[in-house]
Amino acid sequence: MKSTTIKILALVLTACVFLGVTSCSLFGGGAEEETTEPTTVASATPLKTDSAEVLAYFNTLMAKVKAGKVAVNYSSSFDPKNFDCENENFKASLPTIVKLMKKGFNDGRGAEVAYGDPLTDIIPMKGQDAPFVLTMDHIAKSEDGAYQIAVNAEAFSRREEASSKAEAEQANLPEGETVTTEYIEVDEDVRKITITLVDEEDPQAGAGLMGSIFDIPDRAKIAEEMKAIEGYVKYDGTYKAKYTGCTIYMEINRITDEVIKVEFNRNIEVEVNVTGVGTLSSLGETTLKFVVNGSDCYEFNWADPNATTAVAE
Repeated sequence: MKSTTIKILALVLTACVFLGVTSCSLFGGGAEEETTEPTTVASATPLKTDSAEVLAYFNTLMAKVKAGKVAVNYSSSFDPKNFDCENENFKASLPTIVKLMKKGFNDGRGAEVAYGDPLTDIIPMKGQDAPFVLTMDHIAKSEDGAYQIAVNAEAFSRREEASSKAEAEQANLPEGETVTTEYIEVDEDVRKITITLVDEEDPQAGAGLMGSIFDIPDRAKIAEEMKAIEGYVKYDGTYKAKYTGCTIYMEINRITDEVIKVEFNRNIEVEVNVTGVGTLSSLGETTLKFVVNGSDCYEFNWADPNATTAVAE
């Protein structure tokens, strides 16, 4: 009897082992098939959302650019448009005047700075080793009084839209059912800071906000540019320029805090007094108005070319 019991126990144990092995193979091989969710690489600096903190973050990055070793590709563009004048008769000649002025404005500028070369003469403030530091007084406010500065604004907007959509869908579901909210990553690998600057009228080169960021042409330069249309009108030296809606846009690698790109975008409302000459002399004096959109764009490469060559060898 004892022998028979031992044999039965042996058969039961064998069956258990067999079933255990079979079940592993049927249901995916046990622990070897376990998967883990991908982990997010930590940011060099935690994401900032408060306006003052975003501005401090921006200033820190600009200081890092100005003092750092980095290759830079710089380009500058100007686009005059929306030409208009008060004299209705004068407007008939605007197409010709516009064509001549655009030809002068569209002489784009650019430069390339090799890795490690000084950036003093290319990045604001130009001609100085120190970077230009923005303050909260430099930032425009919206109608509700909020500062117009944000990081990853589009991502936050998408998340808010997804949340609102989910709430609306949830309201129409039967009790007990739950809608799944779409996950929106707001701290993207490439952070994007957008700053809208306060307006400034008739800035002077090297002074104030706009004069520290942009190359402001002096009166002699403006008179030189107006020579393009001197066959049609005479410029009397009266010049008004309002910088309005100007922005700074920055892209940053969140993992390294390295700046990828910075754009200083200008929007200038211009007024100049002109008098018709030659065939247009009968038209008299008028105020010529137009808008100039321009951009100073800086693209950065932080890779040390010598280090790359050494690895390749």
